[in-house]
Amino acid sequence: MSDSYKLDCSNLVCPMPVAKTKRKLLEMKSGEILEVTGDYAEAGQNIKRYLDKREDKILEYKVDGENYYLKIEKA
Repeated sequence: MSDSYKLDCSNLVCPMPVAKTKRKLLEMKSGEILEVTGDYAEAGQNIKRYLDKREDKILEYKVDGENYYLKIEKA
């Protein structure tokens, strides 16, 4: 089973959640999973837009009010 990491971006606004996600993905190996959560929905949308331009795969994306959750598989 692949390793799984969690990244809590609560209380952060852009561009920090995108930057932290990018930095963490650079540290990871192919096939590993990153779960990102936060409480500023626009940041979640920006992370998704960033990932849409990359080979990393979004396995799950949820927004509930201002809270967001992304599950990402490193390419």
